[in-house]
Amino acid sequence: MTATTRRRLAAVLLAMAIFACLGLVTTAAVGRPIEIGTLNALLIGAGIGLFEEFYVQGPRGNWMRAMHPLRVIVIEILVVMVLYLVALHVTHVVLGRLDDLPVVYRRLPYGLAFFTAFSIVGILMMRVAHFVGLRTLLDLIIGTYHRPVEERKVLLFLDINGSTALSERLGALTMRAFVRKFLSDLSPPIVDHGGDIYLYKGDGLIAIWNWADAFRQDAILRAVDAMFATVAHETDAYQRWFGVAPAFRIGIHGGAVIVSEQGDARRSIGIYGDAINIAARMEEAARAHNVRCVISEVVAGALADRTRVRVIGAEQVKGISAPIAICEYAPGRLA
Repeated sequence: MTATTRRRLAAVLLAMAIFACLGLVTTAAVGRPIEIGTLNALLIGAGIGLFEEFYVQGPRGNWMRAMHPLRVIVIEILVVMVLYLVALHVTHVVLGRLDDLPVVYRRLPYGLAFFTAFSIVGILMMRVAHFVGLRTLLDLIIGTYHRPVEERKVLLFLDINGSTALSERLGALTMRAFVRKFLSDLSPPIVDHGGDIYLYKGDGLIAIWNWADAFRQDAILRAVDAMFATVAHETDAYQRWFGVAPAFRIGIHGGAVIVSEQGDARRSIGIYGDAINIAARMEEAARAHNVRCVISEVVAGALADRTRVRVIGAEQVKGISAPIAICEYAPGRLA
């Protein structure tokens, strides 16, 4: 099971927990047995969670993700109403309460309206968890980084080549659709190989790994291979929709960073330190040397397999006294 699938299943469990709580409230409001309301809500939560994570957030859900979020919520409310009617009958069959259905039908308009109103809260909570990220949301809630913590991370910077010229060619709106697909395609390879998306920035992103996770079976290199392989696999789709496929470059560096909560009115998890500045410089070096991926010697030295790594020079980084040795990594097919 991939990390992406595990993350999606965790989101489904969260949806089930949210809707179970809503089901208890609804059950109490309409005066129905607790076991019926809870099982009913768990089924609905599983259904809406699976729909959100494996359809809306999957390749087939591109049309929904391109819609205005409020319209998507309306569609999901309609899905909840359908799931409510299905789950209602499944619950009574499972619990052997078919004789109770006439009472349910009499109260159906009230129960359906009441649960639908509460489901809006559940859908919005799921949206918040998805937009912020389950791990980040949990860290903010329990205060993992309420006080600054020093950790060893590996950072990956990625950008599209020639994005300015490409934007002029495609136009602003088409370019955003192009970047949306590009970033959506690259996220699963990162997550599946132990990384997290730290930040989407313009036409690129910053991903992070815990130091040990990055070098376990050289996961960081496998992620790079998977990203290039994914875009290559989608070349026909890019050509069909946009008339051009993306080329991109990657820079990677790792070291000690400070991780801390940041902001006040809007809080997030921030990363600080020289390592992030050097990683950004690695991505710039990839452009300067006209290669697809540059990694620092610090990262190269921690790899188990340096077969496709070669030293190409050194880069001076502002604020760092000594030049940073850099290497080219030549992405290949996944093993």
